[in-house]
Amino acid sequence: MTVNFPQKVIWSFGDPASGIYNSAGIQAPLHLYSSLGDYPVSLLVVNAGDTTRLYDTIHVVKPTAYNFGPDIYLCDKGDTSITAPSIPGAVYQWNDDSLTSTQSLKITKTGVYTVKIDGCAVTDSIGIFYSDLPKIKLGDDHVMCGGDTLTLNAASQNGNYTWELNGSVIAGATEGQLLTQAPGGQYIAIVTVPGCGTFKDTVNITYSSFAAPPFSLGPDTLLCPKEIFPITANVTGASAYMWSTKEQTQTIQVSSAGLYWAFVTVASQCEVVDTVEIMYRGNKNLDFHDTAICKGSTLILDADFGTGIYNWVSDPPQRDDQNQTKQSTYYVYEPGLYSVVAQVGECIYKDSLHVTFNDSLNLNIGRDTTLCVGEEFLLHVKTNANDFAWQDGSTALTYVVGDSGVYQVIAHNGCGYDTSAVHITRKVCTCELTLPNAFTPNNDGLNDLFRPLHPCDMTEYRMQIFDRYGKLIFLSNDFGKGWNGTYNGTPAENGTYIWMAAYRNTDTKAMQFRKGFVIVVH
Repeated sequence: MTVNFPQKVIWSFGDPASGIYNSAGIQAPLHLYSSLGDYPVSLLVVNAGDTTRLYDTIHVVKPTAYNFGPDIYLCDKGDTSITAPSIPGAVYQWNDDSLTSTQSLKITKTGVYTVKIDGCAVTDSIGIFYSDLPKIKLGDDHVMCGGDTLTLNAASQNGNYTWELNGSVIAGATEGQLLTQAPGGQYIAIVTVPGCGTFKDTVNITYSSFAAPPFSLGPDTLLCPKEIFPITANVTGASAYMWSTKEQTQTIQVSSAGLYWAFVTVASQCEVVDTVEIMYRGNKNLDFHDTAICKGSTLILDADFGTGIYNWVSDPPQRDDQNQTKQSTYYVYEPGLYSVVAQVGECIYKDSLHVTFNDSLNLNIGRDTTLCVGEEFLLHVKTNANDFAWQDGSTALTYVVGDSGVYQVIAHNGCGYDTSAVHITRKVCTCELTLPNAFTPNNDGLNDLFRPLHPCDMTEYRMQIFDRYGKLIFLSNDFGKGWNGTYNGTPAENGTYIWMAAYRNTDTKAMQFRKGFVIVVH
């Protein structure tokens, strides 16, 4: 059953061993049952003066013991099926995207899979891992200049690696990449991918005695969207060029992100190589948010978009050395408005934020309180914190008290964290009917119903309300159902009405009779 926008909800999970966590005042709570058994769960919903009580039972059972076997490895677009234990009449639910409800599940993508049987997960899960079909290509043969280095790359998804040099296994070489060394020779990469098989490739890398000249394509570079960037291979004595893009010029123009390498032939004797990574910043803008820090503290703002020029402005102004650094970071010592203009390449980004200072953290939720069993009570948060949370994670300013226990709030602002807690004790009180002497049924959500304030444990309840002429206006045998100030669907006249109530005290077994008056003010 769904009740829209209730004014108040109170859950009871039927689990006294969980202490204060046995109740909750939020619409979608989470409760952890630590023991097997049946737990009676109830929900009290109050909305627009009406009270609804819902009941159900949670069955906590022992999960089915089951072993799916070892993890399975598949290649490329292969598939497989896994099967749950056969239990007559059982309801199955797998954890795949479609929540498949059959005993067997066909697998088509990588994941860790398990199944629920009658709502309870089995004791095992199984990993299904897909690998792409390897494409091992070590590249062309090269004669490297003395003193330079070249790394071979045979990395594949889920691969296991063996490297050979001149027909012999290279001890300890079990990674997807291998750094070649002089004098070099014939290198073979052997890659075994579970589910796919074994693959290999061969390349000849040798080293010349001709010394390698200095060569660098420059630092890795972060570019702005759509920026075109030139990369130049400057090598003394260069006689030929070969780029990863297949271009053979000294300079290439880059317009997309990636790793770019160039082999440069030196004096027609040997080659040197270097690699540079080109990254693009993307269209993401700066995203500062107004914030608060504690007086005397320092806040560091970071607008790092990569290598660029950063101009900061503060209002009111801070120290000159702060505004003149041109750095991406900025230190805030005082409250104010802070703005930055970041220029990276041809791209310009702007943002600002307000920084306020807190000089303290105040938090209070009241005093320790003793309540009657069944008595409704709200705790209220009084704080200057930026955010806070009750012990169950809810963040409302008020909290409906359930069973006896400790209720606490953790709050946070620029000055740090603080905790406030109260002890709530419930006791069995004498079953004495308590009703208000006036109410205002104007549908403002406050004092709209006339009913017992603290319903205690009673039976055979009966409430009658009469107008001043003795006409019966209202009759109820449910102490949870109150009078809404109407008669035959029409608001009753303002004035005084007589009420008469009878109920049996379940402690003493004696019938109790009470009467009084109530004033209706619309």
